[in-house]
Amino acid sequence: MIRLECSSKGDPDMVKQLAIVTGLAVSLMLADASYAGDREEQADSLGGTGVTLYEISERVTFDPDPSSAGVIRRNAISPLQGFAEVGTPLCPSELLISGPRMKSCTVIATGADSVSTVTGMGPVSGTFDVVINAPGNSSVHVPDLPVISGTFSGNVDLSLAVLYHVPLGCIEGNFTITQMADPATGMLGSLPQPVVLPFTGTFRMPFAIDTHARRARSDRQRAAFYLADDLETLSLVRPTELSVGFPTVRLEVTFGSTASICQISGRR
Repeated sequence: MIRLECSSKGDPDMVKQLAIVTGLAVSLMLADASYAGDREEQADSLGGTGVTLYEISERVTFDPDPSSAGVIRRNAISPLQGFAEVGTPLCPSELLISGPRMKSCTVIATGADSVSTVTGMGPVSGTFDVVINAPGNSSVHVPDLPVISGTFSGNVDLSLAVLYHVPLGCIEGNFTITQMADPATGMLGSLPQPVVLPFTGTFRMPFAIDTHARRARSDRQRAAFYLADDLETLSLVRPTELSVGFPTVRLEVTFGSTASICQISGRR
């Protein structure tokens, strides 16, 4: 596999491989440039990170840990949808040639994790696609045709939430691009060498507060908030961050190696 750090000092072979990926992606994505305006509106919620994803829904079960007697694990599966900033590996900057107003590309994913209720930590894995609007769709149809596909894996640290009731969590791992769409046919094909993209990320879990700034139960009529990295600042959940009226968990992904909020909090 090719392991890619997002740096201008990358290995020449890795840069060449990513250039091939970029070229193929651009060929198909240019046909989707008519949706630049929609992406420009959605880009406001990216928060300056590489990719921002939202949990559209979630299925959770609590099951005994087969390797640790008496320990319960929280097992969850969730579909996600969001946006990658132009200039990141999942949204090549060359797209600006055809769509100068474009600020993001649509990303969908399905993830599964298994978190210990004792430590708040566990493995995570899943699949992802960068998608465009398929031929024949209306202009308002959700993008659904994959042009880049792959997997992701790593570890989640939800100890702040599980142990201290702080609505934040972390993830660290790799996105691996395994397939690209053929510009001539639009059909996905496997890459000769998968492209590996290390990443870190922050989960922001929505919550509601009452008039005394105390945690409150949300009835979907009350405003919901995300907590910032300083553990004090509140950010209002926007209408575009709702799923059928429910505030969503927000995952902010940054490519490369950066300190996570969990690491920063642990040093305080």
